Amino acid sequence: MKYGFKFNIAAMLLLGMLLASCRGQPSEKPPIMPIQQNMYWQQKYLAFEPNEFFEDGRAMRLPVEGTIARGNLQNDNAFFRGVTDDGDYIAEIPAVIDRAFLNTGRDKYNIYCQPCHGGAGFGDGIVIGYGYVPPPSFHDDEVLEMPNGQIYSAIYNGAGTMPSYRNKVNRAEDRWAIVAYIRAMQISQGASADDIRALGLDPSDATSN
Repeated sequence: MKYGFKFNIAAMLLLGMLLASCRGQPSEKPPIMPIQQNMYWQQKYLAFEPNEFFEDGRAMRLPVEGTIARGNLQNDNAFFRGVTDDGDYIAEIPAVIDRAFLNTGRDKYNIYCQPCHGGAGFGDGIVIGYGYVPPPSFHDDEVLEMPNGQIYSAIYNGAGTMPSYRNKVNRAEDRWAIVAYIRAMQISQGASADDIRALGLDPSDATSN
């Protein structure tokens, strides 16, 4: 019985070695493909292949005019354009304003807005000395009284000599964060000594900017 068991073990080891040593032989015949052939050999065009069916001879087709990528339907006028469906500027910022949101607004403002509008929004950015038309100060009464949607619209559509920044600040959330940061700068300029002390700061350290 023990001899039969040892024989079986030896036979299995020998068979395993034989199978492992099978490396096959070169063949000009096509490989055996145990799959549904009409799925493998289907009619199709690869990227950039020509296709005489179309007038322009290209297999790759452009999306149908007006196609919108999944998740990119921007049909909320208030959030994406700063206006109501009637075209009026909205009054409130359509976002939760917290410290993280304002920090985002500050970062985006410093990158895209500060060169023209200045660090504190007085329209005294560094590029003004190179022939650019000075923008209005954010602390002028006219701007202070603007609806939030109008400031957003200036970022989205441009205003006066300012071009549109929608493609540079390409997320609506970041545009609204800039609006919130501008409002925070405006409020800071009107802060009283008591407001400053309430933040644990010394009013004597505050500057006009």
